[in-house]
Amino acid sequence: MNIINKFKINYNQKLFDDFVLNNKSEEARSLLKETKVKNQEIYFHLLMHSIDKYRNHSIKGNFFKNKVFLINSFDLDDCNYLSNFFSFYFDQIKLSHESNSLANMIAGDLEKLNLPFFPNTIEFQHFIKYSEFFFSSLLINEEDKNFSLKSNSAFFESGENNFLIYPNTTAAYFFIYKNPLSVYSSLKKKLATSQEALNVMFNFQNTLVSNQNVNSSYKINENRQSWNIFTNSWNDPNVLSTYRGLAIAQDEFIQDPHNTFTKILFHLIQAGIKIEMNYDLIDQYIQANPFEAETLNVELSNKEKKTLLSYLDENLLDRFNFQI
Repeated sequence: MNIINKFKINYNQKLFDDFVLNNKSEEARSLLKETKVKNQEIYFHLLMHSIDKYRNHSIKGNFFKNKVFLINSFDLDDCNYLSNFFSFYFDQIKLSHESNSLANMIAGDLEKLNLPFFPNTIEFQHFIKYSEFFFSSLLINEEDKNFSLKSNSAFFESGENNFLIYPNTTAAYFFIYKNPLSVYSSLKKKLATSQEALNVMFNFQNTLVSNQNVNSSYKINENRQSWNIFTNSWNDPNVLSTYRGLAIAQDEFIQDPHNTFTKILFHLIQAGIKIEMNYDLIDQYIQANPFEAETLNVELSNKEKKTLLSYLDENLLDRFNFQI
């Protein structure tokens, strides 16, 4: 780093501190937004400064006008029905928003920044260190736009770092789950062999997953883990309570879609997202987009079911009343 940039970084950090000291949130946000456009290196250090120094400061509570809400499921495709509903509903009520995958959004932002501090492949350790940076940077792009982002990363806590769940950036999350028998059958249909389905479902090879469907010089690997770890992480009662989570069985979209979407929208309202309830719009979406349950013509042998049971967490099966 050259001496001029060091001076500029120190100057902007002091300017930011002065804004915080005088409760000038608007000016502090504007400073971050301007440096993101003019000098990405200064922006990186300024945003990290704001995150590290003001982690427990009261200014963080309402620093961002917009928020993120996450949609999480072990199989990313299971997020699509809710994600598409948000896109439809928010378009109709004129709420500025974007629905996308977490990986696509982070990759796009990193490509614009083109910073030397990040490798071209983002691994789990980078999420541990920079997850709050990633989300804060997305929100700075367009400060009036809310984001609904799909992900199949497991929730984790590491010291003061959590997986993307920070009250100042994330309004709420939705955890969509289904019977692990259906998860396994779906994987077997996609991958063609039982062993590959088991490898993915229980992450025997300890691999990360990539969910990007856009071309980018950055690859974002997500830490899904096994079905047991993933499901436990997002359905933990403390996590649900602390981070405003709502667990939704996929069957609810089939059995009672109107009340399910009503519950989802009220959850967002309670989380502070300013939206109006329009029951006619809910019914309009359901009528035009009936949920299509997977038709899996995969017969599972008793041996396969026994193998599944040997790896599945019995407490989870009991909690959800899943039958294998």
